[in-house]
Amino acid sequence: MSFTRAASITSLFRKNVEEKKTEEPSFLTDKENNKEIIEIIQANMDKIPDESLIKLTRQIEFWQSPEHNLSSDDLISLTKRLVHAATWRYRLNNSDDKDAATAATLVPKVRYGRTELQMPIVTCGGMRLQQTWMPDNVPLLSPSRSRVLAGDSQKNLKDVIGCCIKVGLNHFETARMYGTSELQFIDALVSLMEEGVIKREDFIFQTKVVPMATRKDFEKTFKLSWDTVKKLGYVDLFAFHVVSKDDQVEWVLDDDPDGIYAFIKDCQSQGKIKHIGFSTHGTAENIMKLIESNKFSFVNIHSHYFGSYHAEGTPDSKGGHGNRACVKRALELDMGVFQISPFDKGGMLYRPSAAVAKAVGPELTPISFAALHSWKSLGMHTVSVGFARVSDLDEVLEAVSLYKRKETDALLQQAESNLEKLAVDKLGKDWYEKGMLNIPSCYRESTTGVAIGHILWLHNVCTAFGMCEFARERYVNLETVKWNDKKSFEDNIKTMDAGNSGRSYQHNIDLTEALKDHYDMELVKSKLSEAHEWLKKGTSELSDAERKEKGWDEAYSLSVWDDFPGNPSTTTVTKVLTQCISGGHFGINNKKDRRRSLERAQSLRDSFRNLSMDSQLT
Repeated sequence: MSFTRAASITSLFRKNVEEKKTEEPSFLTDKENNKEIIEIIQANMDKIPDESLIKLTRQIEFWQSPEHNLSSDDLISLTKRLVHAATWRYRLNNSDDKDAATAATLVPKVRYGRTELQMPIVTCGGMRLQQTWMPDNVPLLSPSRSRVLAGDSQKNLKDVIGCCIKVGLNHFETARMYGTSELQFIDALVSLMEEGVIKREDFIFQTKVVPMATRKDFEKTFKLSWDTVKKLGYVDLFAFHVVSKDDQVEWVLDDDPDGIYAFIKDCQSQGKIKHIGFSTHGTAENIMKLIESNKFSFVNIHSHYFGSYHAEGTPDSKGGHGNRACVKRALELDMGVFQISPFDKGGMLYRPSAAVAKAVGPELTPISFAALHSWKSLGMHTVSVGFARVSDLDEVLEAVSLYKRKETDALLQQAESNLEKLAVDKLGKDWYEKGMLNIPSCYRESTTGVAIGHILWLHNVCTAFGMCEFARERYVNLETVKWNDKKSFEDNIKTMDAGNSGRSYQHNIDLTEALKDHYDMELVKSKLSEAHEWLKKGTSELSDAERKEKGWDEAYSLSVWDDFPGNPSTTTVTKVLTQCISGGHFGINNKKDRRRSLERAQSLRDSFRNLSMDSQLT
C-alpha cells in the first residue's frame, strides 16, 4: 500500500476536482489572519521539497476551515508539525550534527518473531514503484528489461531505496506477480552493493510466489523468480503469495514429498531462502488454519482499524470475525506479523474522509493513526507502505517519530475512542456489536459466491466513517468477478481470483439460508441492497453539498502524481499492453501528471514569494 492516487472508475465523489487543484489555498488569500502560518512556511520554503509543499498546504487548507474550530495556536502548532514532517531530508543532509539528525529520523527495529531478524517497523512495499504490471516473462509482450532499467521509474525506485536505507528502513518486499518490480528491486539493490553503499547483510529482502496445485508448475514459476533474485545470494523471507481459497490452503499445508511446501523446504535446505511464510487476502477461518498449522515463521496479513479487508465479516473460528484473533494467535506462536497495506486497503488514508481526519486529528493524521494502531494496539511488527515516490516517506516518518514518544499512547487511545463513538452513533450499538457475526464466507455454497461480509463492511465504512470513495473502488472489484449460472458452485469458485474473492450483491439471489444464524436477517438484506445502490457502476454523480450532507466528503489528498505502473484496481489490460508495446509512451504514462505537479508546486512557491515581497513593500 501506498499513498498512491487511486483513480475513481466513475466521476462519483470527484466533481470539480481538477478545478480545485489549481485554486490558491484560502489561507494565502487571508494573510492578515494567517500571518504566522504563512511566515513559518516562508521561513522553511527552501527546505521543503515540491511534493511535500503541495501536501502540506492541502492539509492546512482543510484544518483552517472555520467548521473545525481550531484556535490560532492550534493552527500554528499544526503548521510547525507539518513543516517538520516535510523537512526530514534537509535535516538529514544539512544538519551540523548529522549523527543526531540521523538518530532522530531512524526507523526503530524489533525482533521479527522466531525468524530472529531485526525488522524495521516500516517496510518498503514494491507494488507501486515498478514500471509496469506486465510480467517480465511474457513472450513478445514483456517490456524491454534494458529499457525499464534505464527509465524514469528505475531512477525513482533507486531514490526511494536510497532514502529508505538512510533512515534505517531496510526491509524490501515484492512479488513475482508485481510486473517488473522484482527485476527492478534486484537491479537497484545489487547496484548499491557494488557501489559499496550497503552489504548483503544490511538489508532484508522478501519476495512471494502464488501457490499452485502441482510441484512442477510451482517450481517453474519459482525458477522465474530465482533466476532474478539469485544475484542477491538468497531470499531472507519467502512467502506463498495470496493464499486465500480453500484449495490453496490445502496445497501449501500438504506434506506430500512431491508437494509445493516440500519443494520450498528443499530450497530452504539449499540456502536459497532463509524463512518461510505466507501472505493472504483470505477468510479469517482459512488464515487461522494456516497459522495454527505452525508451519510458517511469518505472515503478511490485513488487520486494520477500519477492517480486515476480505476477512472482515468472515468467522475466525474463535467466536468472532475478521483477523484480530489471527494476529493474536500468530504472535502467541512467535510468528513475525506484517501488516499489509494499512494506508490503502486500510481505508485509502492518503485521501482520508473528513470524518476520519476530524476524529483522529489534528494531533494525529489518519496515516499516523493507522500505523500506531498496528504497532501499539495490535502488536504487529511492521507495516508495509507501497511507496511510489520519496515524499511518501513524509507521513511515515512522522508516525515513527510519534511511536518513540511516551505521550503518543494517550493520543492513540483518544483517537480510537473517538472513532468507536462515531461508529456506535452511526451504526447503532446492536449492529456495531453483532452485525458482522455469523456470516458465512463466499466460499460457502449458501452464499452463491456473494461476498456478504465484505459488502457489509463497505456499507459500515461508508455509514460510520464516510469512506465511500474507498468503498466504491473496492466494490468495483467485486463487480468484475464473472459468474456462470450454468456451471456448478465449485467450478465458479475455482475461477475466482484469490486476491479478490467473492462477487457483488445480486437482487435475484435468495440469501435466507446463508443468513439463518444472523441476529437480523432482514437488516442484512437491506444493507446489502443499499450498499449496491451506493457503490455500483454508473452511480449518479453527487455534488459537493450532497457528499457533505451524507458525511462522504474528502478531507484532502496526499496524492501528488500518478504511480508509474498505474493503479492495480483501475488499470486495464489494454492500457498495460499499450504501455509495453509503445515503450511507455502511451497507455500508462505519468509524465504529464508529474509535470503538472511541478507546476503546481511552482505556483505555490510564487504565491508565498509574492506575499513576502508585499510584506517588504508595506
